[in-house]
Amino acid sequence: MSEELREELTKLTCDLVRIESIADRPENLASVIDYIAAYLSAIPGIFVERSESGGKPAIVATLRETRSPALMLNGHVDVVVGRPAQFTPEVRDGRIYARGSQDMKGSVAVMLRLLKDLAARPERPDVGFQFVADEEIGGVHGTRRLLEEGWRCGFMLCLEPTDLGVLYEHKGAIWVKLDIPGQPAHGSRPWAGVNPVYPMTAGLADLARRYPPPSSEEWRTTVSPTVIHVGAGSRNQIPSSATLTFDCRYIASDSPESIIAAIRECFPGAEAMVDRSGGGLCTDPDHPEVQRLAGVVAARTGAPARFYREHFSTDARYYTHAGIPAICIGPLGAGLHSDEEWVDIASLSTLYEIIADFVG
Repeated sequence: MSEELREELTKLTCDLVRIESIADRPENLASVIDYIAAYLSAIPGIFVERSESGGKPAIVATLRETRSPALMLNGHVDVVVGRPAQFTPEVRDGRIYARGSQDMKGSVAVMLRLLKDLAARPERPDVGFQFVADEEIGGVHGTRRLLEEGWRCGFMLCLEPTDLGVLYEHKGAIWVKLDIPGQPAHGSRPWAGVNPVYPMTAGLADLARRYPPPSSEEWRTTVSPTVIHVGAGSRNQIPSSATLTFDCRYIASDSPESIIAAIRECFPGAEAMVDRSGGGLCTDPDHPEVQRLAGVVAARTGAPARFYREHFSTDARYYTHAGIPAICIGPLGAGLHSDEEWVDIASLSTLYEIIADFVG
């Protein structure tokens, strides 16, 4: 690992994490894209397109004049909410501690430096770089919108944090809102009303039998009640309704339709509505490009590439749904969305070297 590479990746990551680019700070989302645009402006002869949708900016750069490069790298610059101190990066013990350092501004730093170095080659490879600003809230105005506007590729690498493993599959997700009707009455006269708490508890028990809550990590569909609201705040009133929200994570053998049908069967008479949904990632781990990448990972790390599946979602899913193979690979770190998020600086350099080798 060259010291100069390490120093620039550290500086870029720290610069990026100082910008509090959370979903409800549109001026900061614009600022972080401005930072990227300024970096790109110093690289001669590349092709850059900046756009915005729903208040979420994005920027795409390619080394050749095309909207369908052979390889596309994807990174997001939005982060989840953090404590104010987390936006002041701390470098110690070979790590960068800060909100977004692992997820995923360290990877964005790798993308920027790699773009600069690939552009300096005598024969520029056919590679594109997407920087989006809404992955943490679903990617509708970022990666999905860019895909719908005609950005394609032969193979996509989404540089989400994976500890340098190869993430080839992750679950789909739907969020379901359920309204159970009741009939309000005085708490001393329960016979005069209809209490929605009883069908709610019976339905939850039935749902738990169909989708048992796992006590340890398992690769199966989960349906988790996450928000429950009952009553208007008066302790002597039968509630007029009960409202529940379910976070549903499903594997490829299940579907949103089958999950919603099961919820409706468990809560007869209730109204179930899909609040938001997103499909899963599913790329064949034996795909030639995936295997070629695995060989590069093994050569750079000295160990066989780790193939694995994940329970959360990423923007890579949009490309696999369009029939384009995509996987996630990213740096080593910990504390994802926590108070102690960090990224390993050496792994940023290793990630850079893996992708540079993969490009060839």
